Parts: sequence; C-alpha cells; structure tokens
Amino acid sequence: MPRQPQRLYATTPYGQVHVRMLGHGAPLLMLHPSPLSSAFLVEHQRALAPNWRTLALDTPGYGMSDPLPRPAESLEDYAQALFAAADNLGVRHFALYGGATGAQIALVMARSDPGRITRMVLDNCGLFTDADVAAWEDRYFPDLSPRPDGSHLARIWDIACRQFVAFPWFSDAPGHQLQRPAPPLEVIQAMALHYQLAGSEYDQAYRLAFRAENNESFAGLEVPTVLIDWHGSIVRSQVLALIKAGLPPCVTVREAAAPPQARFEAIAQAFGR
Repeated sequence: MPRQPQRLYATTPYGQVHVRMLGHGAPLLMLHPSPLSSAFLVEHQRALAPNWRTLALDTPGYGMSDPLPRPAESLEDYAQALFAAADNLGVRHFALYGGATGAQIALVMARSDPGRITRMVLDNCGLFTDADVAAWEDRYFPDLSPRPDGSHLARIWDIACRQFVAFPWFSDAPGHQLQRPAPPLEVIQAMALHYQLAGSEYDQAYRLAFRAENNESFAGLEVPTVLIDWHGSIVRSQVLALIKAGLPPCVTVREAAAPPQARFEAIAQAFGR
C-alpha cells in the first residue's frame, strides 16, 4: 500500500476543498486541528489505511482549501462545506474523525445530519469553562497581520514553539506548563508555516471551535462515538474535565498512552474494521 496519500480537490458551492486520500475500504472523513491542515493527519491515515479509505480534508480557509465565500457565522458553515465536499467525492455515508477544531466541526456534522455518519472518533476534545474562554480568548488569538518589519513572523514562531510548552500557550502559570519534551524543529517549522498559510484570518474556524469546546457540543448527539483520552494531549486536563462533566450514552472513552504511536493505535482500534 502507498505510504503517501493521493491529493485531489473536491469542488463545492463553497469553493474547492483540498483532500488527502489513502487506503481502501469504507470511507472515513478526517478533520484536522486549526490552523493546520490535513498534512498533520498523514500518520493517522497510515494507521487507518489497512481497513479504511481515509479522506483527510483541509478545512475551508486552511491548508490548500479555498476560504468560505463569506465569513462564517458558526461552525455550521464549515460543516455544510465539508458535507458538500463529501458529496462531490461521491461519499454519502462515512465514518468521521475530528481532532481539536476538527472535533468540534465533526460534532456539528453529527448533530445536523446524523444519518450520514456511521461512527465517530474525537481526539483532543475537551471542556473550556466560560471563565476560561473569557480569560484566554483575546491573548490566545493575537493579531498576526503582516508587519513591515516582519515582527509578525517572530510572533508566529514564538506561538508555534510555545504550543508544546504550556496550555494555553501564552501562560507562564505553573499549572499550565506541559512538562514534555520539545518536538523536532521540523514540527514547529511546519506549524509556523501553517499559521502563515492561513494568514491574518487564521482564527476564523479556530476561534469558533474554541468557544464551542464544552459538553454543550454533545447535546442531542446520537452517533456512536469514541472519545480518545490521550495521555500525551496538550489539553488532557480539559479532556478529563469533559469526561467528568458527563457525556451522552452514545459516547465511550478509550485511553491511549502518551507515545504518539499509542494514540494512532487507539484511534484505529476505536474505528475497528
């Protein structure tokens, strides 16, 4: 089986959606964190490809997908664009994976048209209290518009580095420090490049998902769902808070040890065959 996904575009009324496709079997749509792209899901795809035809989509406005024709008012706008992409790909029913922002968009898709989704796995999906959002939002999403002196590039690099140091990334509070090894520079570089690729509107879907990160996102959910409790997650405290707050009967929790490979294996096991 090829190690690299095939790349293609789905044409929709909302613009073109970039897709990475790998594997054989029933279709599985995959949605990435912000402000990244499906490039950050390739290892996930490799873990799933023996049993699934994975279709990792760039959220509109991120990666190589066109932005929405007008600013989104809610995550529903992104959900409808991704449903349209699935239609263009000839996929009516599918399993669904979402990580971080992708998890919040996946929840919207599962609530708005549950008949299309056979099962769902959520990753890096937690609970932010209203107090968290009020205290963090303005600092979490700084203005990264281009500056003549290039200082925005240094700011982007700092944010990309600090994503692996603390959560929220800007905090120096002892309780927010992650105490984990620094990732390879290539990972930080790729993240910084994705901030630049998304541009000054990098926060569009990101901010909407940030505000939705709570157990209200699960209200009315009926699709069989597995929530991954990955010990290596930068938001594991928030994942545990979500679990403690209570989830619908259709949601089960699967733990994964800290190494990345354990996470990929847990996701593959959660989807099964």
